[in-house]
Amino acid sequence: MIISGKSENASPILNEALRYMGYKKNQPLDDVMPVINECLNEISAVIKPICCYDYADLKFISENQIDIGFGTVTSKSLTNHLKGCNKVILFSATIGIGVDRLITKYGRLNRTKSLIIDALGSSAVESWCDFAEDQITNGVKHCSRFSAGYGDFSLEHQKDFVKILNMNKNMGITLSESLLMTPTKSVTAVIGLGAENRTCGNKCASCNNKSNCKFALE
Repeated sequence: MIISGKSENASPILNEALRYMGYKKNQPLDDVMPVINECLNEISAVIKPICCYDYADLKFISENQIDIGFGTVTSKSLTNHLKGCNKVILFSATIGIGVDRLITKYGRLNRTKSLIIDALGSSAVESWCDFAEDQITNGVKHCSRFSAGYGDFSLEHQKDFVKILNMNKNMGITLSESLLMTPTKSVTAVIGLGAENRTCGNKCASCNNKSNCKFALE
């Protein structure tokens, strides 16, 4: 199943991008904010959000092994994350190749703009994922997104997402030999369903690295 969106569905992205840039609760200097706004206008013009997803039964095999639709996955962190769930959504989203092209362009012309657009792109894809997730789950109790590469959930499983969701055909996403996606502002994730006693909500709430996170708000 596929959801397409408009650029405004990936907004507001500015506050999160400022956090990625290290501003936290401080505001950028007066001479920086106009540049950020220029970059925001540029990125808004090229964002093309799209999401693809499918449902799969969830089977618990052992304390660190589960089946989420593409065979046995060995991951204690993902198994713990999905406790109480009975189904999963296999999820992928992107905001398109246009952001990558802007980052590359300004990487040659204006390094500051390149870094700002990179941060805005990261914020935009997360905002789009949040929007798409809300549309898909539609109020059903669920766990927050859990991506390959988190904890001990191997990045090798990117290959499974690409195959099952037919991401190349449906979304124009390709995978490099090092398992990195193009467009780079793309996400794959597992979302657990049926956890009636909880909805995770805040993505940072269960993180084990809050005290060392350079993006923390405090």
